[in-house]
Amino acid sequence: MSASIWSFPASRQTTPFRRRVWGEMFGDLLRNVRLEEGRSVEEAAAAAGMEPAEWEVVEAGQVPETWEQVWRMADATSSDRSWMVSLVFFCHEAW
Repeated sequence: MSASIWSFPASRQTTPFRRRVWGEMFGDLLRNVRLEEGRSVEEAAAAAGMEPAEWEVVEAGQVPETWEQVWRMADATSSDRSWMVSLVFFCHEAW
């Protein structure tokens, strides 16, 4: 199944505050994975085909807009894609 036909989990009545908190949690968890891999922001961003600034804003709480971006970030951190899907669904109120 193509990642482009998937949509992010819909959240009901998510306030801006909750969206920010869950986005920051997603970013923190992604940062922890990157650090466990021993990669710098620059290395991870390059592996994902992103600019370092793009990676940094995700770690700061701005969630990826597409599944393709999520997959690239998972691959760049050597994370299992099913783990990343679980992370997205866990932090679904960020979207």
